[in-house]
Amino acid sequence: MGAQTRESLEAIATMASEATAATPEALSGLFGAAQALAEYPSLLAALADASHDASDRTALLDSALSALDAGARELLDSIVEQSWSTPADLLQGIEECGVRMSASLADADTVVSQLLSLSRIIRGNALLQFALSDKRASERSKRDILRALGAKKMDPIALEVAAYVASQSRGRRASEALVEAAELVCDQDGRGLAEVRVAQALDATQQKSLQAQLTKRFGRESYLDVVIDPEVIGGARIRVGDVVIDGSVATQLGQMRRQLAG
Repeated sequence: MGAQTRESLEAIATMASEATAATPEALSGLFGAAQALAEYPSLLAALADASHDASDRTALLDSALSALDAGARELLDSIVEQSWSTPADLLQGIEECGVRMSASLADADTVVSQLLSLSRIIRGNALLQFALSDKRASERSKRDILRALGAKKMDPIALEVAAYVASQSRGRRASEALVEAAELVCDQDGRGLAEVRVAQALDATQQKSLQAQLTKRFGRESYLDVVIDPEVIGGARIRVGDVVIDGSVATQLGQMRRQLAG
């Protein structure tokens, strides 16, 4: 990721939290616009070309997507005005803005929980994984699958996010894209995302203690995604971003075996 894109993504986080145009219609419009731009590479490239004046780029955007919801167009103008290292990075910026917006359009915990649950459903179903990773299938057909999966159980905002991010390839599996989206929603809500694998459910006291430890280590609270995994045996295996804290009995036993074998 180039320096221009990193700076622009930081601006996107602020933009999403301050957006007065943040509405469900704007969210849907943002994702719809990203889908349309992906189908017209030359237009996407022109909008991401920082050698052109920002006002020229927004004028081009407004003329190309004149029928777009007013709130979505306002947000898109602000995104296009940023500097992007590549056209693909501009699409990433639109996606991140929409995902981050969802934290204020619905209960953040609900959105995170449902994105993670859908990710696990996909990981646990080989046929579903194949359908969503099939390069021959259209993104529309993948979105239809995802909407059908979550139509009755998911919050409309969470489903809107899930249907978009999990249908976009960008070198990711659908399940991975959903976890990334959950991390962004947590970050927008001022928290980290901690996957906690334990052999049995944590009680309220244990969760409070763990939350305090993670806050002390990472400088902010974490959403605790507690996963019951009998293979852990005891203790916990915790992942926060790229950091893994493995205090599981299974790992300790494995280390003891290796030491004895050595």
